[in-house]
Amino acid sequence: MAKTSQRAKLVLKARENLLTKDVKNDYYLTVKSQRTLTLSDLAKEVAATHGHQNQSEVEMLTRETLELAAWYLSNGFGITGPLCYYHPTVSGTLLNNELNAAPDRSKLKLNISYAMSAIMRQFLTDAELDVEIDKAKVGPQLFAVVSAQDAQHPDAATRGESMPAAAGETCVIKGRNLKVGGPAEANAGITLTRQDKSGMTPIFIPAARLFPNTPTQVGFVMPAGAEEGSVWQVKLCTQLSAKNSQLLKEPRTVVMDDNFVVGQPAEDVPGGGDGGGLDENPLG
Repeated sequence: MAKTSQRAKLVLKARENLLTKDVKNDYYLTVKSQRTLTLSDLAKEVAATHGHQNQSEVEMLTRETLELAAWYLSNGFGITGPLCYYHPTVSGTLLNNELNAAPDRSKLKLNISYAMSAIMRQFLTDAELDVEIDKAKVGPQLFAVVSAQDAQHPDAATRGESMPAAAGETCVIKGRNLKVGGPAEANAGITLTRQDKSGMTPIFIPAARLFPNTPTQVGFVMPAGAEEGSVWQVKLCTQLSAKNSQLLKEPRTVVMDDNFVVGQPAEDVPGGGDGGGLDENPLG
């Protein structure tokens, strides 16, 4: 039986809201992330549901369909499907004397906007919701990975000026009790692991290469070869105590609950956001 005939279950994590000083018992909610699925994972399930189908054939046809959709989007077409309605967008400005020549791409940003389809909206409406209370922690808490600009201007997202994490640029982990340190044998630092492509070697960045390195922000340079749209997990290891004044007996290793995407602005911290794209699906 296809999983789509079963009721979905979405687990939410309730975390104490530390930003509201006047309210002592309020919580903000985030989605408890499961592992990132690849096209191969989905093709395997579809093939198993239809016993006569070959997994590699299902994956090949689906990949070709999606690549064709991407090509059409790059030609200005809109695409609608079971997940979303997609269409290409552009932002930026050019001067009058630049309009008769090939546009300077450094002044433009091409993107894809999307809105949930009726099917996607219905799956979310029908999903069973389960709330877990994420109890207060004394160790490192990783909230989000943002661009250096967004770290300096926390209200950028509210103004619609958020900049995404980018390859070769400084990114900042935001959180609590983050400061990374410890003796050489502790291997204190952060580890980046790509989630949307198998067989990729994790990238370790030692404490000496992290700047800033404070209890609330830890900065690192995203590898120059990181592809736009690639999905990454971040893991932090430190042997410093929460007060940063003494070493713990053993290093602590913490994985951020949510992956981050190169080229996609992070959601508001805390409390999340609506994702990217349109508010409503023009196709209903």
